[in-house]
Amino acid sequence: MKHVNKRMCKIVDEFFTYFVDIGANNITANFKDTDDHYRLYLKSNYKTMDKKKLDQLIKYLNYPKSEEIENYYGELAGESDIDTKLTLVGLMPNR
Repeated sequence: MKHVNKRMCKIVDEFFTYFVDIGANNITANFKDTDDHYRLYLKSNYKTMDKKKLDQLIKYLNYPKSEEIENYYGELAGESDIDTKLTLVGLMPNR
C-alpha cells in the first residue's frame, strides 16, 4: 500500500509541475481513493494552452499500459531523461 501511495503522490506532483510549467498559478486538486480505483480531479487556470500542448498531454496520458514499466516506475520517475514524466504516468496500468 505504501508503494501505491507514493506512486499516486508522484503522479499528482507531475501534473502540478506540468501545469505550473505552462503558466498556471492557481491549481486545485481533488484526490479520492475508492474501493476499486483512484479519482484525481485537477483544475487549473493556465494562461495559454495551444492545441499542440494539449495534444501532447493527451498523447502522454494515452501511451499503452505496461506492467514492466509499472514495476520500475519509482526508479524511472526519479532518474529518467525524458522531457516530461507524464509519459510514465500514461504508461501506468489502471488500478
